[in-house]
Amino acid sequence: MNPTKTAYMVYYRDTSGSGYQWSQQALTRERGQEIVDAGAAVERRVLSVPADRSYITVEPGQTAESYTAGLRQKYITALVLAGAYVILYGAAWCVLILIKKAKRGSQVW
Repeated sequence: MNPTKTAYMVYYRDTSGSGYQWSQQALTRERGQEIVDAGAAVERRVLSVPADRSYITVEPGQTAESYTAGLRQKYITALVLAGAYVILYGAAWCVLILIKKAKRGSQVW
């Protein structure tokens, strides 16, 4: 009844001891272990969220403006796709209703 999904996460911590951390999902347990074993350094940029007294980490080249612009674009795209789906679904129903009415009108009783 309740399907489950296993997620493998790789957690990164700031080596300077400031407490910043970042996580990344690994596709498989083995891939996650490979990432950990490699021990490669990851460069991230920390953006503070004063209202929540929290932070987010982004790619080094991103700014707060570019990050929010990317999120805005993602959500607008999702909204447009959802709206297009609703419109197409409604149009399909209208076409089906017209076809049924046309079939009924052509039948001789």
